Amino acid sequence: EAMRDKFEIRSYAAVIDSDADMVLERTERGGIARNWCCVLGNEGNGISTEVAEGCDHRIRIEMADSVDSLSVGVAAGILLHGIREREAAVASPMS
Repeated sequence: EAMRDKFEIRSYAAVIDSDADMVLERTERGGIARNWCCVLGNEGNGISTEVAEGCDHRIRIEMADSVDSLSVGVAAGILLHGIREREAAVASPMS
């Protein structure tokens, strides 16, 4: 809550759960807060339920049915690039 309230930062927990409230590839441009952080866990256990629930959103990468997980490095690259592409645009100052 402190990051959200004091710094206006939204947190996105990287999960593999099918019930995640956000799927990266289905998130439109502008659908991600301008100020954000992404929380990733280790390859064996991911992040704890408590940490995921403490984040503003749970986001997952859409994968083929035959793929059940990605290495944390690969997932981080996909998520960081994808989230950055979908950030809300910064309003241009009026001239």
